[in-house]
Amino acid sequence: MWNAPKDLITRSTFTNHFDKNLFSDISWFNGNFSNHHDVTTTLKGKNPYTITVLIESLKYEYRNRKEYVKKTKTAKVSEYRELLYDYFFKEYGENGGNELYGQWLKKYDSVDEHIVTHEFEPRYKQEILKRFKNHEQLFKERFRIDRDRYYRLPEPLNRIDWRNPYDNIFVWEENGKKVARRGGSGSSGARETNSIFIFGLLELNKIQPVPSYLFLYSKENKLLFVKRFNSLCVPVYDVGDNYNLEHSEEEKLEQSGTFLRWDMSGEIKEVSVLRH
Repeated sequence: MWNAPKDLITRSTFTNHFDKNLFSDISWFNGNFSNHHDVTTTLKGKNPYTITVLIESLKYEYRNRKEYVKKTKTAKVSEYRELLYDYFFKEYGENGGNELYGQWLKKYDSVDEHIVTHEFEPRYKQEILKRFKNHEQLFKERFRIDRDRYYRLPEPLNRIDWRNPYDNIFVWEENGKKVARRGGSGSSGARETNSIFIFGLLELNKIQPVPSYLFLYSKENKLLFVKRFNSLCVPVYDVGDNYNLEHSEEEKLEQSGTFLRWDMSGEIKEVSVLRH
């Protein structure tokens, strides 16, 4: 059970002045951690720290501006080609269609174009042409615009799954160099990593305080420093997800850290700091 907020951090204190070395010269750690005890043992004495970045949604009017997103034009199949596949799967269903398509791939040496020419078009071409009068539009080349929002952290930290409302980066030293793993909520793998590292660092935090740094990635793609914590402080969300741990042990470990809560529905105006 969470007590009332220990502290409340307001946006008025956020700043763009911070130690850039926190993010510099970091590479991803490729080893595996099977449980949180592995994290505790491995990171002990290796100067671990955490970086948490709270992520706001990009401001709506910036979604088409090249300063904020990378726009990529990608070719799409024509409407006619798309309709050939639609007619096929409508006739045979998803399972039956996939089975038959697999047989054709073997027959035509895995060449999709041959399947379209020899199987789809004899079945559906005339029906499609009768249905649509504007054949020029039907066969016209099409494109889609992909928009990838910039995440302006140094490489290799600058790529993120945008389903995450926050970014947890766990950093430590290996052989004189900084390495890191990333946790979040955007995928089951990210949630598992997040839980294993948080529980491992909570265990370590009892004997060796793990400093934590809190940032905001704003709706204008600006990285703002919020606060430094002398010991472990991470988002309360998703802790324990995709990782089997007894509830009693979870609660015991959580007593050795502080946690963050904020409103994810819009602009982040304040952040609550919580303790069991």
